Parts: sequence; C-alpha cells; structure tokens
Amino acid sequence: MNYEQRLKAAARVVLADDSRAGDAPVEAASFGVTATLKPYQVEGVSWLIRRYNLGVNVILGDEVRFIIRRGSSKFCLNSSKCLRYVSNSKNVHKIVEMGLGKTLQAISFLSYLKVHKKSPGPFLVLCPLSVTDGWVSEVVKFAPNLEVLRYVGDKEHRRSLRWKMHEHVKEQSSSYNGSLLPFDILLTTYDIALMDQDFLSQISWQYAVIDEAQRLKNPSSVLYSLLKDRFLMPRRLLMTGTPIQNNLTELWALMHFCMPSVFGTLDQFLFTFKEAGNPSSGHDTAKVKEQFQSLKCILGAFMLRRTKAKLIECGNLVLPALTEITVMAPLLSLQKKVYLSILRKELPKLLALSSRTSNHQSLQNIVIQLRKASSHPYLFPGIEPEPFEEGEHLVQASGKLMILDQLLQKLHDSGHRVLLFAQMTHTLDILQDFLELRKYSYERLDGSVRAEERFSAIRSFSGQSIKGSLNSESDQNGAFVFMISTRAGGVGLNLVAADTVIFYEQDWNPQVDKQALQRAHRIGQMNHVLSINLVTRHTVDEVIMRRAERKLQLSHNVVGDDVMNWEGKETAGVETGDLRSIIFGLHRFDPTEISTEKLGETQMSDLNAMVEKVLAKRYEQTAEKDDRKFEVNPLDLSSGSDIAIGESSTSVGLDPGLDDASYLSWVEKLKEASQTGSNPIMESGTRRQAPEEKHLKHEAAKKKAEEKKLSKWEALGYCSLSVKEPIPPEDSDMMSDSGSVHFVYGDCTQPSKICPSEPTVIFSCVDDSGNWGCGGMFDALAKLSASIPDAYQQASEFGDLHVGDLHLIRINEGSDEQNMEGGSPQWVALAVVQSYSIRRKIPRSKISLPDLERCLSKASFSAAQNSASIHMPRIGYQDGSDRSDWYTVECLLRKYASVYGIKFFVYYYRRST
Repeated sequence: MNYEQRLKAAARVVLADDSRAGDAPVEAASFGVTATLKPYQVEGVSWLIRRYNLGVNVILGDEVRFIIRRGSSKFCLNSSKCLRYVSNSKNVHKIVEMGLGKTLQAISFLSYLKVHKKSPGPFLVLCPLSVTDGWVSEVVKFAPNLEVLRYVGDKEHRRSLRWKMHEHVKEQSSSYNGSLLPFDILLTTYDIALMDQDFLSQISWQYAVIDEAQRLKNPSSVLYSLLKDRFLMPRRLLMTGTPIQNNLTELWALMHFCMPSVFGTLDQFLFTFKEAGNPSSGHDTAKVKEQFQSLKCILGAFMLRRTKAKLIECGNLVLPALTEITVMAPLLSLQKKVYLSILRKELPKLLALSSRTSNHQSLQNIVIQLRKASSHPYLFPGIEPEPFEEGEHLVQASGKLMILDQLLQKLHDSGHRVLLFAQMTHTLDILQDFLELRKYSYERLDGSVRAEERFSAIRSFSGQSIKGSLNSESDQNGAFVFMISTRAGGVGLNLVAADTVIFYEQDWNPQVDKQALQRAHRIGQMNHVLSINLVTRHTVDEVIMRRAERKLQLSHNVVGDDVMNWEGKETAGVETGDLRSIIFGLHRFDPTEISTEKLGETQMSDLNAMVEKVLAKRYEQTAEKDDRKFEVNPLDLSSGSDIAIGESSTSVGLDPGLDDASYLSWVEKLKEASQTGSNPIMESGTRRQAPEEKHLKHEAAKKKAEEKKLSKWEALGYCSLSVKEPIPPEDSDMMSDSGSVHFVYGDCTQPSKICPSEPTVIFSCVDDSGNWGCGGMFDALAKLSASIPDAYQQASEFGDLHVGDLHLIRINEGSDEQNMEGGSPQWVALAVVQSYSIRRKIPRSKISLPDLERCLSKASFSAAQNSASIHMPRIGYQDGSDRSDWYTVECLLRKYASVYGIKFFVYYYRRST
C-alpha cells in the first residue's frame, strides 16, 4: 500500500463512522452548556465527539462570528475573540449566534469531556494574547461547570500562580478525587508556552486546543517542535480559518501535527501531491484535478471546513455584496528616481542572482527597499525636503497617496467610513501625517498600541452609525478613518461600522489581507462593502500581487468548493516562497523611462475620472454574482477605456517563460541606464553629511576660550555633563530597520514599565534660566532623583547652560535599587531648547526646533552608545492648536531613530473612557 492509498484508507475508516452515526443530536444542556446552539454548531460538536471517540485529532476550520444584543442595540463580535466589552458589560440581555463560532464549539466539547466522559482534565488552550479575555468570558458565561485559569502576565505574576497551584496540590493530595489542580482549563499564549515550557510540559494534558493554529504552519519552528515533541498532549484540536496559506508544506505541517502516524513525512506528502502543489508546471490538467479531488477527500475526514459561501448557499447566512477593485497607481517621478537608485545600488546582487550566488537575505532586503519606494519615497531618510513642514509635497510624492487623497475626499463627502490597512508602521506614520494635513478624524492601531487602548479605539469607532454619521450632529467628532497595521489588527477585530476597505500596501501572505477584509465584510454589515487594493504599476508591488493571486488559487483548490480550471491560467511556476521569482518579475520596470518622465504627468482630471468610476461600482446592480473583482489602470481610463470585469490573475500574468537569458537582458539594460545620471539617495546623504565650513571655523575660534574654561572648572571641582556634538555614522543616509518610534500611554519617568530590562534615557526639555520649575515633568524628575535639579542648577552657576546643550545625568549608578533588583542603567537627558529673559512679555520662549534637533541628535548618539532607548513626552503637540511643531518633531524622531538604530517611546495621557 503506497502513501496515497494509506491516506485514502484512513479517510475511509473515519468517514465510514460518520455514515453509521444515526443517534440523536447531542443536547448541549445535558453537559452544562448554557448557550442555545444552532443546528450547525450542534453538528460541529457532534463531529468533534465522533472524532474523539475514534482517537482522531482534527482541525476545526470554520470562519464566522456572532452578534450580541443589548436592549435595542446590536454589536457584532468574533466568537473566538470576544472583546472585553462582553465580559465587562452588565446589560447584555441575549447572545444570538450568527455563524459557527469555533470557540463556543470547542468549549462545548470540553464541557462534554468533563461531564459525559468524566475526564478529570486538565485541558490546555493556547491562543494569541489579544483573545484570552474572549476565551475567559465565553467559558464563564457558557460553561460555568468549567474552571478556567488565565495563565498570562509578567514573570512575577506567573510565579505566584505556580505557587498557588503548588499549595493547592499539597492541600488536595490527602483527599484525591480525580484532579489535583485548581482548574479544568489552563489558558495561555504561545510565547508563554515557550518561556515556561519547563513547567507546562510537566503536566499531562488530557486535551489541548490551539486557537489560530496557523502559527504552527512552519514545521521547523521552535513552537512546533516544542508542542509536538515535549508537551504531553496526545489529543489535540487545531482551530484556524486559514488551514492553507501559502503552499502544501504548511498544510502538511498542520495535518502532521494532528496525526503524525497517518500523514508521514513531508517528502512523501509533497511527492504524492506534487501536481496539486504546482499545477502550472505543465502537468496534465486531468491529473491535477484528480489530485485535488483526492486531497479534498482525505482532508474532509480530518478537517471540518464551513465557510461564509457555504452558509450563504444553504440559506443560513445573509451578507451584503462585496466588490473588490485593484487600482494600478502610477510611479511618479520622485518615486522612479528612488526606485532606480535602489536598483543601481543593488546591481551586483541582481547580476549574482542569475549565477545562483546571491543569498535569500540579500534578495529580501532588495525587495523590501523597492516596496518602500513603491509606497512613498519619504520612507527613506533624507528624501523629504528640510525643514520638515506639512504641505502638498507629501501627497504629490506618491502615486498611491494621490489616488488615496481623491478616494477619501469623495468617501468623506458621501458619509462612508474607511478601514485603511498598511503593512509597515513607518507607512502608517506618513498616512497619519496625511490625514492630519487634510483634517480627517482617525483612529490608529498597530503593534505598539496596548490592548486596553486598542479596545477603546474599536469601541469608539464601532459605536458610530455605519453611514451618514459624519453628517449627524452627535458624531461630528467621530473617526472617519481607522488606520490599521495589517499584522497587528488584521485578525480578531469587528469593524462593521466601515463599509470601505483600502489596502495601501499588500501583505506578503494574501491570506492575511483576506482576513483583514473580514473586519468589515462580516455578519452585522448592512451595506455593500467596497474593497480597494492600491498597487503601484510595473513595480515589485505588482509582482507580489500576481503571486498572491496564485497563492489564493492554491488555497481555493485544496479546501474550496470546486477545482478551478487551470488551462490558460499560467502563473510563475517557481515555488511561492522563492524570492528569486519576485526578483525575476522586476523586468516590468523599464529603467530607460526615467529620463522622459516629468513630475505631475498624471493629470488630476484623469485621477478624478478614475476615482468616480471606482466608487460608482458600489452602486451598480449585477445579476451575475454578489462578489465581483475588477482591475483599474488610470492610464487606460485616460485613453477612454472603461473598467474591465474579470479575474485579475488573468488580466496581466507573470511571464512563465522568463528565464535567465531574459533576466540578464533586463539587467544589462539597467546597467546601461545606470551609467548615465547619478544616485539621488546617495547624493542627498552626501549633502547631509557634509560639514559646514562656517561651523568648523567657529569651533576653532572658540577652542582657546574653551580650554581656559575647562581649566577653571577642574580647579573648582566641576565636571560638565553636557554632551559633545556627535559624529554622524558613515551610513546615516540609509534607514536602519532596528530604529523605530512607538507611541505609548503612561509616565515617561517610569520607563521600566515599558522596557523592564533595557538601559533607558528620559528626555525632557528645559530653558536656560537655571531655575528648576514646579509641577509636571519638573516634579516627576525631582521625585525620581534629587541629583537632576541639582545638576541643572549647578550647570547654570558655572555658566554651562546654553540653548542647544544636552546634559546627560546618570541617576541610578551604584544605587541600592540597582544593586538589589538588578535594575538597568538609567539616564535623564535635559535638553536646553528654550531661552529665558525677564525683559520679555512672556519670559520663556517657544521651543527652538533647530536646537531641539541638536539635542535629539546628541541624545540619540548617547543612547546608541549605551544600547538604550529614549523615553519622552509629546513635544510641540497641543489639542486644538496648530500641530506643525509636532509634525516636525515626529519627523526628527523618525530621522534619528533610523540614523542611529534606536527606539523612541513617546508618552501621552490615556484618554478618558
């Protein structure tokens, strides 16, 4: 019996049990579940019970959610990821299940194990941190007979939980009645499972549930190996709405985790289904279809997969229509210059690709840099003109942003709400500047936003009416746009208040974008949903989009309802994870066009016409199908063409015949174009690095006076804490991936709460008066250490306090706190950026931005020397005032974070709820 026959035989045994199942449906109330399960939920629980009795571990792949009713109000939530609103609300009258609810089915099944199977437990549930509250609230409400322990928190909290368990076991050991532990379910996260593996792996888990199990798609990951080989959990349930994301290797990883003895080795799986894994490589079409059907049959025995489409078809689910439009944005002049600069710089690596000598990391770096140029050139330090000022240059530098500007203007006027997704947080920074420039209200969610503030923003956005709210008096201050980092907020959120979804950047994995779209197109949505995907034409953006379409086709063929006809639908035949094929696709960009392009060649009238046609698609009626896909090219519209309907994967395909010879021909063309012109990125970097001769002469003239002053200070025992002017790093024109700016809530004088084990620098602004102030930061710093005001006042007494100086004060060196608790080094950086004169009507001047930049440069250099992060309040930002100062400060923070590769943490007050 070969491998495929063995899989089919195992599937037949499992499916035969389903055909024999003629007993009455399970009664959830009989095993302590208080919720009223829908028929398809009962079917799901029965399916889990049958598989458990057969000794089969399975995957639950349902994808839908539920609605909460409170009086006459209605909120739609994800059943596996309930927001804290549910657990904290005292007025929830009724929960109406609207879909399948993987979490509720899993909880019902665990309750069945305890009541009917008399299983003493314990049960383990692994899930993302953001959904732990949802799990707890559902267990408490729907299965009160189950005791759940939320094993999360910091190191000390988890240690105390383990101590309580130990004490409980000691007390119960004398009267053992089946379970010594004080819980039925231990709920924790993947990261804590890794950190506390020595403790958790000692417990014999009777059953394990792994939520969002796509985390296990990499069989080489530490988490995968740890759970499979070290944890004692022979019975397992995986829960994921995306069982296949990129390739068959990931699908095998999940199936092998469930049933390793059945699914064998990866090589066996890939060899058996090689035609299905790569259907575009010239294999016989009939053979490809046969393998897909065989694979679906096998998976059907081990996976319960019910999608929105299936529910809609059988009448159990009603959703408004979805229209998806891909808009091909032009690459503007500045973007082309930056794009070509990157290609010129990476020319040796591009040549090495054809000889197979380039490595994965170097290719990935090239692609990342090209993606930045395709999104917005200001993602590179030194490209935005200084001084940093808000203005139309921000919009006119990017083709995507010009189109987005037109889209948002019309969406805002018509009362729609928008979800705006981007992959990079630096892109969100630019989009935030743009929204501020246009005075649009917005919320922002990325990885730096803490859970409680995240839920507050979601409630604020979702609490508004779906349409027309911008015109209502009660919602004048409501958010028009919700900006979201795809990875941080693409899963587990409910944002049906928006009926328009715009993807400014695409994720590497198309399933992530697909899940992100479900934040708006889901149960509870009442309006036609319009999804707009912005892709820069003839760039790496377009190549990645085409490859994403192929990945989605693979997922559809493996777990979809039918097998697509692959005839005439050739795509790149190289494995989807191979970056070489993405580099090969760069031939779409013509390097010779750079000399003929002019800034502003794309006329606003053409963009306006394109945007009007795109938005009009929402209101068109069609009898063909509810979900439609379009692709729009502004250049085609300007020539009189209309928007074409069709599958985008066939509209512009990758060249399947692109070989090394064709690739080398394009590289040679690039090489010829590179011999003329110069590199704008390198030139701008050189200009920024060039020292000012006038400044050097001034420094030389002051040298003798400085030496005399230092001699006097030494005689009086004074040691200056002022930081010298730093020397910029040689590669300061290139962005460091390690540098970043984070926005957090709290007190910046307590950075250990954010970075508990890192050296930190607290940055604060002062004037040159020498008089330590009262209130606010002054009191907080004085409370932190008396040496801070003393050092400031002493500097003034010795004439060492000038505007532009930065005084760096070490505050915990040799302190008892550091010695006893192992505290990390901590400094306070006092930036003298305001002058003080009693002759002025307002003695204290405004913050001097040039001097602030000098101080930020010094502080960044010092932080980099000490591997420290910088913590500071929001400087130059006041509600209701002109925020141009804050725009400049934020640009400076991003600049020096990138130059020195450090982290800035900007603190502001928590909003009142």
